[in-house]
Amino acid sequence: MVGYTQRLEKLGFPLGQELATDFILASLPPSYGNFISNYLMHGAEKGLTELCGMLKIAESDIKKSTSGGHVMTVQNKPAFKKKGSSWKKKGKAKVANPKPNLAPKAKPGPAADNECFHCHEKGHWKRNCKLYLASLKNRSSTSGNDKE
Repeated sequence: MVGYTQRLEKLGFPLGQELATDFILASLPPSYGNFISNYLMHGAEKGLTELCGMLKIAESDIKKSTSGGHVMTVQNKPAFKKKGSSWKKKGKAKVANPKPNLAPKAKPGPAADNECFHCHEKGHWKRNCKLYLASLKNRSSTSGNDKE
C-alpha cells in the first residue's frame, strides 16, 4: 500500500499523509483491530514508513499469539470390521459411570419469618400465596369471558 501511495505521488496525484494512513488502516483484516485502535490513540502523527514497521511487528505478534492457540481438530471415523457379509462397528466396552448420580439438591424455601407481599402472612412468598394464585386465576377467567 505504501508503494501505491508513492507511485500516485510520482504520477502527480498525492494522497496526503493522513488519507494514505487511513487507506492502509482500512485495508487491514479484523485481527488487527487492537493495533488500529492503539495506533489511532497514540501514534497518529507517525509517517508511512514508521507505520509499515509497526505493522510488521504487530504481524509477528499476531502470528505468535495465534500459533499457540490453534487446536487441530481431527474427525474420527468409526472403525468397521467385516464379518461375513455384514459390517459391524468396532466399539469399546461400556465403562461404568465414574460419577454416581447425585440426587438433586432441594432449593431452600422461605424462612419462617419471611412475609408474603400479597397477604402479609408469614411463612410463604407471594408466588406461593394461595390468595394471590386464586386472584390470578379469577382475573384470567374473567378476562377470557370479556373477549367472547
